[in-house]
Amino acid sequence: MITKTLFDVYEGKKVHLYTISNAEISVGILDFGGILNFIKIKTSGGEKNILLGYDCVQAYLQCGGYVGATVGRVANRIAGAKFCLDGKEYKLSPNENGNCLHGGVLGFDKRFYAAETKDDALALFLVSDDGDMGFPGTLKFKAEFILEGRTFTIKYSGVSDKTTLFSPTCHAYFNMNGGGDVMGNLLKINADSYTPADSFLIPLGKKASVGNTPLDFTSFKAIGADYAKLGGGTYDHNYCLKEEFAAAAVGEESGISMKIFTDFPGLQFYVGNPCAFKGKGGGSGFCLEPQYYPDAVNAEGFEAPLLPAGTEKMYSIRYQFSFT
Repeated sequence: MITKTLFDVYEGKKVHLYTISNAEISVGILDFGGILNFIKIKTSGGEKNILLGYDCVQAYLQCGGYVGATVGRVANRIAGAKFCLDGKEYKLSPNENGNCLHGGVLGFDKRFYAAETKDDALALFLVSDDGDMGFPGTLKFKAEFILEGRTFTIKYSGVSDKTTLFSPTCHAYFNMNGGGDVMGNLLKINADSYTPADSFLIPLGKKASVGNTPLDFTSFKAIGADYAKLGGGTYDHNYCLKEEFAAAAVGEESGISMKIFTDFPGLQFYVGNPCAFKGKGGGSGFCLEPQYYPDAVNAEGFEAPLLPAGTEKMYSIRYQFSFT
């Protein structure tokens, strides 16, 4: 079942909340920013909302953390806000330390979308014009949100009239207990290696083993178990996935578990944000963002997120939940 309600009015336009629900799970999606507003799970101990979120558009924008948003055209960072394609240099929108982050100043996270519903699926549509944020080609973008039983799937597809870059993702912040500190949440990431990066989080163009480092989540451990060993930093790293099973997380208090599957090659694990948990007295969250490796278009040996002209590409992120 899908319902549509008025969420907010922003810049004189109505923003709607679409709620996809069944007997056990409900998911809320906004037609502004393609934002996941909540994932509510009906456990035997009561309903839990395992996503960070807000009650108005302005709060999302003021937070500045891309909370719940669909980000694009390209997730993560492109060094120097530029890249070369077919012998031509393209200059992008710099919005973090001279780099292009999550599509630029006005990325997909800050756009109004057209919406269509069918059965238990919502489709959001956006046209990104040639030269938008510096990217070549007019890109027709679609994000589909589908709830089937205890599985929630996001499908991204795009087609462009010029060869361009295309690598969107979902920037949801999870808290598997439905509030409070996430440092006790248990996490497993199906990756033996990651991409070391400089101080601006631009990869150095190589892979390194997670073994014997705080980045090793090859078996379940609490997010905070080795946090102090990061030396004052936080988790904000790209992992090199081994297969479609990307990661799993468990609420140590709620017992809610989640598995993530994707056909993207990488996964950004991020902890640490200034955002409050919706309806709670404060809380924290963590992100698991399927993606191409950051700055892959400028790094030899990394697969670039190329979208050839006239060719449609589709990527998916699938969340499977278990609970009692």
